[in-house]
Amino acid sequence: MPELIALLAIYYQCAALAEDGLLTQQERFACNDTYQQAKRLFLEDDLQNHDAKLDADQNRIAYLRLKQWEAENSDLIQDWRRQ
Repeated sequence: MPELIALLAIYYQCAALAEDGLLTQQERFACNDTYQQAKRLFLEDDLQNHDAKLDADQNRIAYLRLKQWEAENSDLIQDWRRQ
């Protein structure tokens, strides 16, 4: 859980900076990598190869689990987005 919190805090800061056009292309790619790492945490028990690229089904499941977690922790998410 601490790893998820750290990754998402970074990602939401990145997203805010990206919305304002303040990130380079390289920084945007790094932000996306952070987001992908966060999603992977929702599949840890399902992944046999933790370094393999997610297939379409795994990506969808990870995304939906992340969105569910965000809904359950909306106060925390709002705090991060305000910073």
